[in-house]
Amino acid sequence: MMIRRIIGLGSTTALAVTAPLLLTGAAPANAAATSCSQLQSAKNISAVTYADRLVRAWGRADTAATNCYASTAAARTLYAQTTRGGIHWRRVSTEGAAGTIYVTYHDDARGGNLTIGVQNVDLRSASGWHAAYTAEFVNEPKAWSPVQWSDNLVRAWGRGDAKWTAYYATPRAVQQLHAIAAKGGAHWRRVSAEGAAGTTYTTYKNDATGRMLRIGISHVALSDGDAHAAYTVQYW
Repeated sequence: MMIRRIIGLGSTTALAVTAPLLLTGAAPANAAATSCSQLQSAKNISAVTYADRLVRAWGRADTAATNCYASTAAARTLYAQTTRGGIHWRRVSTEGAAGTIYVTYHDDARGGNLTIGVQNVDLRSASGWHAAYTAEFVNEPKAWSPVQWSDNLVRAWGRGDAKWTAYYATPRAVQQLHAIAAKGGAHWRRVSAEGAAGTTYTTYKNDATGRMLRIGISHVALSDGDAHAAYTVQYW
């Protein structure tokens, strides 16, 4: 274990910087029934543990716990990205400056980073809550609804963008699309969307050829924060 000493406003805080942490396995909470007083005390925990708890809470869409750990501004930044952050955030670095510990996480599914700034223990309020006062995303793609995700895939495939087609779809779905055409064209119009058994099926009509295309988006994949959520393609 490596110990990094961080000096902040006259005090020295020793942080244990361990191997990267994969934030998985947290059970969903009933946000409506949770208040800060019902959570484990946050007054004296390290900034890294504090940030980990916040990212887990946001990841499982526990809005009440998220609002306890985060300031209003930080929570607003997280929710502007998505209300459910998913399970693929991995802690990759920790550094400190002027009384704040900055903890950075990498999204192993979608490729972006999130940095949370947490006040040092001795600078927090008496309750210890809302000490995560800043959040910043870098290169993290926006979260989309199933229909929006499907639309984005059809647009990417339509313009022949192999990189983003592969991002939105599983390898099998990409193969199915490319079997139709390497470049799908600009004439696809969404005509319907319906959900069944954890999947949203969005149907498109090609106004130039009359052909139909249906894309299936996994709800579980989207809620977990996965890329490649489009897993099935039908064409007729």
